Amino acid sequence: MTEAAEHDVFALLTERITVILGLDDQVTPDTRFDEDLHADSLDLVEVVENVEQALRDRGYQVAVDDDALLGARTVGEAAEQIAKGLSLA
Repeated sequence: MTEAAEHDVFALLTERITVILGLDDQVTPDTRFDEDLHADSLDLVEVVENVEQALRDRGYQVAVDDDALLGARTVGEAAEQIAKGLSLA
């Protein structure tokens, strides 16, 4: 996928993180799930499912490698993993 698609995924991801985790803080690509957001794996799954649905609604097919995604330490790494699994429907 293109850099623009990764940017779009990052924007969706940060929006969903902010809403689901109830954050007021700015989320950056370097924001860490554990240390900065105190998010557990269930939080991450909920966020990713929301992002995947939003991407499907925009016409993308989404095939995310769950193991690679769960290994992402930062929001930027997660956005990169999601973007790798996108293709236009």
